[in-house]
Amino acid sequence: MIETIDLTGKTREQWFGLRRQDVTASRTGALFGVDPYCSPLRLYHEKAGTLDDAIDEDSPVLRRGRLFESAVAEAVREERPEWQIVKAADYLRDPEIRVGATPDFYIHGDPRGLGVLQCKTCSAGVFNREWRGIDQLPFVTTLQVITEIMLSGAAFGAAAALKIDAFDVACAIVEVPKHAPSEQRIRDAVVKFWDDVEHGREPGPDYGLDRELIASLRPHATPDKLIDLFGDNEVHAGLVERAELKETINRYAKRCSEIEALVMQRMGDAEAIAGLPDFKVTWKKEKRKGYTVEAKENRVLRIHARREDAA
Repeated sequence: MIETIDLTGKTREQWFGLRRQDVTASRTGALFGVDPYCSPLRLYHEKAGTLDDAIDEDSPVLRRGRLFESAVAEAVREERPEWQIVKAADYLRDPEIRVGATPDFYIHGDPRGLGVLQCKTCSAGVFNREWRGIDQLPFVTTLQVITEIMLSGAAFGAAAALKIDAFDVACAIVEVPKHAPSEQRIRDAVVKFWDDVEHGREPGPDYGLDRELIASLRPHATPDKLIDLFGDNEVHAGLVERAELKETINRYAKRCSEIEALVMQRMGDAEAIAGLPDFKVTWKKEKRKGYTVEAKENRVLRIHARREDAA
């Protein structure tokens, strides 16, 4: 039985409190290792209570999405006038397996029946690269929408992305059909996840995502403790690779410094360079605040490659 909890009048903190007890639709990607921001290990520690739930943080990207949510819905209304877009104001959860979702909007008026709408915002570059002309969503977004379909009993879902650009606010809409086998895969993954949490079966780390997480989980060292990693070929090979990469980085950094010196020598007392259509180069004085040392001004060389998707 799906619970429907009215969010009207509830604070943001109360909403987060509801979400903490479940794996939410926005985190289902982590169950399958496809969430670019949340690894299986992070999700495990968030829900096991050994780590503050990172979803509470209101990052600039999350704030942008929250503020522009209604604009995305309005863009969808223009693109799909036959749809009646209604703001969702409830938290849906399956208390038996502890999975939940907060749809952004419901879609009424479609002959297929009820729909759910997930709203996204992105920069011009991301929109042009990942949303323009696509007919299939990234797997992580597909999982989110399918979870919302599953919990709401909707007949279909859709995700819409609004391009945040000063001159072009294009909107891409991709529909997601109801798919019972995928819903079952999500249920099975959620059940396994909570069983792993209950029995302390910690997933392995994603070293690309989990560097800071690993450090936060091990904040203290035991004095004079040594660990013998003789025969650990993975660590040895990694350290060899790291040494080679550091050498390459240092070599490239030295060459970058030489090129910057060349640019400064050519500029002389000029503040900016003209005639280089691919680059914007300035060398101006900038004030630096004084803390334990006296405030002073230094010229700061700034070089920016001009990109097609730059604002």
